Amino acid sequence: MSRCEKYLPDIRNRSLRKYPGKYLFGPTGARLWADCLESAPGFLGRMDFIHKLNLPLLFTVRAGGRGPELVPGENIWRPDEGELRFSDGEISFSERKTITWRDEAVSLQTWENLSDRPVRLEIILPRGAGEGECFLFPCALHGLKVKMCFRAGKAFQNGACVLAPGSRVSVLMAAALGLEGEEEDILRRADALMGCEERPEELMDSLSAEYLRWFDDAPAFECSDPYIERCWRYRLYILRSCLARPGLGYLKHELFYEGRAHGMAKTEYSASGWEFSRLIPLSTPLTMTDMRWCRRPETGREAFRALIDTANSDGAFSVSSVDANGKEYVNFAGWALYNFYLLWGDREFIREVLPGFKKDLLSVHARHKGERDDLQICYTHALTGKEYQPGYWFFTNQCFPPKVRGTQEGYTPLKRVDCSVYMYLNCMGLGALCREVEDADAGRFFEIAESIRRDVLDKMWDKTGGCFYDLHYQTDKKAYVKHIVSVYPLWAGITGEEHLKQLDYLFSPDYFARGSGFASAAADCPVYSPSGGWKGDYFKGRDGCMWNGPSWPYTTCIALDAAARQSKAHGHLWDGEFMRFFRQYTMEHFRGGDIDQPYLVEFYNAETGEALSDEADYNHSFYIDLVVRHIAGIEPDEKGFCFSPVDAGLSHFALKDVLVRGHRIDVYYQKKAGAAYPEFGEGYTLLIDGLKRLETGGAGLNGPDQHFEL
Repeated sequence: MSRCEKYLPDIRNRSLRKYPGKYLFGPTGARLWADCLESAPGFLGRMDFIHKLNLPLLFTVRAGGRGPELVPGENIWRPDEGELRFSDGEISFSERKTITWRDEAVSLQTWENLSDRPVRLEIILPRGAGEGECFLFPCALHGLKVKMCFRAGKAFQNGACVLAPGSRVSVLMAAALGLEGEEEDILRRADALMGCEERPEELMDSLSAEYLRWFDDAPAFECSDPYIERCWRYRLYILRSCLARPGLGYLKHELFYEGRAHGMAKTEYSASGWEFSRLIPLSTPLTMTDMRWCRRPETGREAFRALIDTANSDGAFSVSSVDANGKEYVNFAGWALYNFYLLWGDREFIREVLPGFKKDLLSVHARHKGERDDLQICYTHALTGKEYQPGYWFFTNQCFPPKVRGTQEGYTPLKRVDCSVYMYLNCMGLGALCREVEDADAGRFFEIAESIRRDVLDKMWDKTGGCFYDLHYQTDKKAYVKHIVSVYPLWAGITGEEHLKQLDYLFSPDYFARGSGFASAAADCPVYSPSGGWKGDYFKGRDGCMWNGPSWPYTTCIALDAAARQSKAHGHLWDGEFMRFFRQYTMEHFRGGDIDQPYLVEFYNAETGEALSDEADYNHSFYIDLVVRHIAGIEPDEKGFCFSPVDAGLSHFALKDVLVRGHRIDVYYQKKAGAAYPEFGEGYTLLIDGLKRLETGGAGLNGPDQHFEL
């Protein structure tokens, strides 16, 4: 077992589907990361700094007359470092390499000459670069002028080392990267790394431990289902992998990227395609729904501050790179901020960020509300993050025309269920926060929320069909297409008994439950396609984003949250359905269903579970929150928390070291007394600050939910 096996397994030759032989790399820096690497010493492949830059080379080594690629080599992926092993009878090579949070690429290489003749090892750097000096990369993207200082150990003189027959050498190599103007710091960091040349294994071990502390700062979860347990750890890795701190322009604070741009073109020193490595307001609340449970509240506070920095001239949060604001995406950031507050109770932080969040809400609300109501109109379908959902074409003359290319072609703006529910939740969240800090706008936000709630139920609900529908933006006529967002009102908790028919659609294989997660459009839609495309036209390519059938973790997690919420409110009636689809969602995190191949992407075939896109370790959904709130049953509120677990069907689980308002909470469950946890009995045991506060006995939670004030 490797030192980090308890976090995630070693993965051999972890590569991108679209780029066989281009290997993924685990650790990421505040600004530096490797998109993919060749099977070569050092860092040869595609590296990026703050945004997608496609730097082809930091440093590598060539042995003899061969190229730097060592094929077939064994590339081992770990969260904290990569390892490369190679032997061909002439040379033997092994390497440990990592990227630090300080944006340093570090490599410890061991070479052995197995032949009967000398082998010359030669360092290769970018053209024009020299050892020990600051080199400026020849790229001009986002105004970033990236510099690097490379240093190698004493075994290499003038960039080379001659290895005698039968001899062996270990050498430390490192490159420190930064921006123009940071030369003094870049040189200092490179020198500091090489100061550890005499104890390189100790250095690599310390860098590994530094990285893995991220996992130790999160609650620990274990259970009888190995896939759920592994997925918990993998989701923690995704959070850490996507954490960044650009530190300039519109991105001054720590934030979470939506992904690491694996889907973009790989042209050297250039970038094309949609970039996930920037701040995208839609993904931030999804990320923060999980991140709030980690014992790093300052990282969470920074991510919310980062949203405010992206505000456009109207105050609305916008997609941003360091040098530019982009489009607005609908989001539930205000609701995520409120839920973050429930855990940490930091009123001073809320007072700091509340003005920026209020400006965002009021700006978006005013520009997207209907003429006679507060329902939210989507004028550009891509800005819901659910482009090409069929309802936008319900009102066209052709009604689902054969071609829908282009975001402005032939569709009708809609009053959207998702946009309206997000606005409702944001108003409820900010209203509650205003109340908590005695801000006079609390009533104003609650009034808007109530107006939206009333109109969602009165206008969007179809009593005959038992479904929520989007509306024509002018006439309020229903667009009779069942979208996955139809379940959002149940997620928001604004529905009654008469609306539970919506769950029948959600759980039915004739509509949304097609085999893997939940389809983005129901199977009775004339243009339903589980693999994307539109009537056989794959105009966005095989990996193009389509919401007319594929399953998206983004909405699957929200639908699961809705299902659990309604089940617990109705005598745990749908606990079994929740766990059935939660396991489907869990399996989407593993390539080919292999527990040793965690690989979450953006969207999937809704029937087969095939990954349709290739953005490995994609950060656009939540999972940890579902485990904490529904499987372990910890539901925070303004006074403490409610203990309300679903019947997960597990033989045992333990969730330890959850913090709520500074109090440590542990939950244990086992079907049989002493089977997994000898010190505890049958059923649930709940501890607060190490003291037993609840023992249910029996196999489950008997009686009503329990509330604990903190």
